[in-house]
Amino acid sequence: MPQKVSDTPDISHAAVLAAFADDAELARICGTPDTIISRDGLTNRVFRIEADNGDFFLRLPGNGSVETIDREAEAHNLEIAASLGLAVPPLVCRPETGLLLTRDVKERVSDRTKLAVALGHSVARLHGSGAVFQGKLDPDDVCAAEFSRLEGDETLADAARPLLDAIARAGGQADLRAKTVWVPSHGDLSEGNCLMTGERLWLIDWEYSAMAEPAWDLAYAIQEIGFTTAQEHQFLTAYGQAAGDLPSARQMNFMKARCDAVSALWAFGQMAQGRDQSVFLSFARQRRDRALGLLASIT
Repeated sequence: MPQKVSDTPDISHAAVLAAFADDAELARICGTPDTIISRDGLTNRVFRIEADNGDFFLRLPGNGSVETIDREAEAHNLEIAASLGLAVPPLVCRPETGLLLTRDVKERVSDRTKLAVALGHSVARLHGSGAVFQGKLDPDDVCAAEFSRLEGDETLADAARPLLDAIARAGGQADLRAKTVWVPSHGDLSEGNCLMTGERLWLIDWEYSAMAEPAWDLAYAIQEIGFTTAQEHQFLTAYGQAAGDLPSARQMNFMKARCDAVSALWAFGQMAQGRDQSVFLSFARQRRDRALGLLASIT
């Protein structure tokens, strides 16, 4: 999903100070906050905190996320991912409020080629772990649920409807529907959720984690990170070396299209709820048009 970041230091963030006042564990772990830097996304409010006892990230839920995200499932899945060495271990996790505290990840490295290989290995470890996540991520069910949010706004519904029609047409081709195998999946492998350091890769933001088809994480990462053709090959090769079978190229393109469709319908749904079209409209159209192009290529 799109992200927005503000690096403007501000020690007067009322929401953070209120969270510290309400939850004594935050102050016990962090000490007194010295600097609070907002890194707000579109789903949550995220803050980097420089405090007496080190640097931390604090996530507070944004408007609307309480209704759309299963925080109990997220907490369960995050604990498993941390035990596998894939997720930054939570210091405080409150499913009832959506609050999450972790340590900051230092010495980040920006190199998509290295990321492609490291991510392939990490996703293979997750998928092959045998762990059982709570929740189920089926792109067709997600598309239907997101489209239902557009009821009452015919303009947005008309803009989104061609996606569902094209997916239904493509889905009738037997070779595109691989035998369904459900594996523990991150669900939202955007570049912002992959933190490379000099030694390892950390995956953050497990809100949409669930059991899913292996192709979901693969296709979503390719679409959202924007790997080049060579980097995509490195990513899939690294995954295949550890995990074994890979989806066919047509199956991957079908899943890429459904990943884009989910993202487009999510953005249309945000506008249907009255959120700023200047933030979501171009994103929704870009993902919709890319999905339709992929679907046209396989039908």
